[in-house]
Amino acid sequence: QICCICQQQGASVTCSYRRGRRRCCRRTFHFPCGAEQGCVSQFFGEYKAGADLSPLLWRGSFCWRHRPVQQGQNLCVICLEAVPGRPCFHILKCPVCRGAWFHRGCIQGLALSARLSSFFCPLCRDMPAFQQEMLWLGIKIPER
Repeated sequence: QICCICQQQGASVTCSYRRGRRRCCRRTFHFPCGAEQGCVSQFFGEYKAGADLSPLLWRGSFCWRHRPVQQGQNLCVICLEAVPGRPCFHILKCPVCRGAWFHRGCIQGLALSARLSSFFCPLCRDMPAFQQEMLWLGIKIPER
């Protein structure tokens, strides 16, 4: 496959955006190219749908146009630097307390060091809904 970003061969990631059961986006890209362009790859174990997650939320990788985004000038509660006034690819917020904002890099670093058993919102300490939202937005949370 040809990468829609760098136009080189060897692209193996395809956008998972669907309407109903039909795949609607044909963008294919290299994982590193996608990360640079703002594409999201969701990490649910072996890229399989979790039993506790809504069947309406599609899992996999999404191009920059179809990536999941959150709705809503705060500070990142991890590094305490300013974040823009609304969520975007690089800015995430807690779905429970809605007061905790994060840079994508900050929350990914926290997820990698905390692991699945102890990864929760640093502000409200919610775990289940927080983890589900972060996984949906492409944050990798290792099991160990």
